[in-house]
Amino acid sequence: MPMYLKRDTIRLLEASVNSISMAVTSLGLPQRYELREAASENAIAIGLAGVSVELAMSSIIVQAQGEQALCLPSGYYKTGTHIVDDFKALINSQIPKMLFLTQGIKNPTEHIATIIQLSSKFKLLTKSRAGGLHAGKGPSRDVCIACVNDVICFLNLLGESSRIKPYTETVPHIIEMPKSYELIIDDLIGKIDKSVSDIDKANALASVYLVIPELPKEEPEWLQAFDRLMITPKSNDIAFLINTLQNSKYASLVKVAKSSTAIPVTVQKGNPAALPIEPQYLKKSFSDIRDRWYADRGTANGRLDQRQFDPPPIESVYEIFAFQFHVLQITNSEDELLTAADTWPLVAASLNYPGTLGPYWYFVRKTSDLGQMENYIAKAVKYGGQTLRTGFKEFKPSFDAIRKGKPLSKTEKYVNRLLSEYEQAGNKRESLLKLSNRYEKKEKELCAEARADLMQVFDEEKSVGKMLVRLAENEYTFSNESSRTYWARTLCEAASEIEDAQGLLAILKSPELSVAYTAARKAFRIIDFINYGPKIE
Repeated sequence: MPMYLKRDTIRLLEASVNSISMAVTSLGLPQRYELREAASENAIAIGLAGVSVELAMSSIIVQAQGEQALCLPSGYYKTGTHIVDDFKALINSQIPKMLFLTQGIKNPTEHIATIIQLSSKFKLLTKSRAGGLHAGKGPSRDVCIACVNDVICFLNLLGESSRIKPYTETVPHIIEMPKSYELIIDDLIGKIDKSVSDIDKANALASVYLVIPELPKEEPEWLQAFDRLMITPKSNDIAFLINTLQNSKYASLVKVAKSSTAIPVTVQKGNPAALPIEPQYLKKSFSDIRDRWYADRGTANGRLDQRQFDPPPIESVYEIFAFQFHVLQITNSEDELLTAADTWPLVAASLNYPGTLGPYWYFVRKTSDLGQMENYIAKAVKYGGQTLRTGFKEFKPSFDAIRKGKPLSKTEKYVNRLLSEYEQAGNKRESLLKLSNRYEKKEKELCAEARADLMQVFDEEKSVGKMLVRLAENEYTFSNESSRTYWARTLCEAASEIEDAQGLLAILKSPELSVAYTAARKAFRIIDFINYGPKIE
């Protein structure tokens, strides 16, 4: 079967399907003996349901952003609630790289909206998962079945994409509900009324929130109360959560009488906590790049005030894009935004390049005020030359779409071309091993070390970018310089992921590899568009 997704993504999806299948099996097993603590009965089932949905969401994040996106800067895995937040933010972004999620679907916008609506409850499910797996506490069988069915529906919804479907075909069928949702909620409300202890009331109330079809609004306030409820139930949190339900659309169902931390797992693969080891090709230290950026920014803004256009050199744009603001310590975190005065010079420098335009969407996405950016760019176009005006014509329609939050059609010429180039790069990467075999015992034959690295690229254990760094630093042996430049260009043509950016920069900093410059610049452009470009439907 052909591979439609990354190996890491497939692994997470298959683990998700296995987890929900085990949850269904757990619910179907006969009770072997009478439990002394009834709360433990469905602990494993609810835990596995939460595990399944977190793995499914993680698979989508990894496909779009790589496995390092599952980790905090400390190197520990993110909590379940953090994964849910990242998933929803990624789905809402609809960046071009998310097109795999709606492949073959007639109405992508409606499909995305359904995914977002269904995933809104999963933050609570991840908390109940922790209760099941760490505290041995589970909800009633009815509530557990409802949660398991939510996860099954979610997996089936993801599987509507033709890219994902082959990996979700073994998702179990929906379990027939023994009661209607209204009856389940009614029973739970009755338990709240009859319960004497805060713990019993808290368990019943948490189950109500898990079962209702749509959660109340004003999430931050009641979600914090729900967090406390799962750890140390208090009467004021119980009262607040009941009041929240009574003020929601489910008030008619709720008639009550008046009366995050994950287990730290350190990972080495793609650990974002570790700053990249500075390769030999990068003669300037991070502080030098940062200092130069401050100077370029000041010069560009000062000249613009004097009605002159003086952008940073394109080399600076590639450096900052390859290492990114937070690694260079220009920002304190990956999520921190900069002002338009900080970023417009980099955007303008890319638009002003006479050839393959440089990356610019990353800098747009890192800008806090796009209205101000538009004003700066408009001034730059006024004082700049024809090259900048030509680049601006391509930039303006997509920039306007981002400002208005409107998606672009993937049939538009600019979008279609870059999507096609991204697909071609992926196909090129998959064919690298065959290409290497074709050149065995010939002039362009790869050395044993390069072939071993290429095998790791094929197995998705190493990025093309890492091979490019080693090639630029002369760590591979070639029969002649022509063979070296051939493979530099070929590998650049196969580079299309964000982790390839530093390798592409290595090529651009190697004068003897100028034959590969155009391919490297095209790869930068594809990577920028796919990861940070406008919404696509």
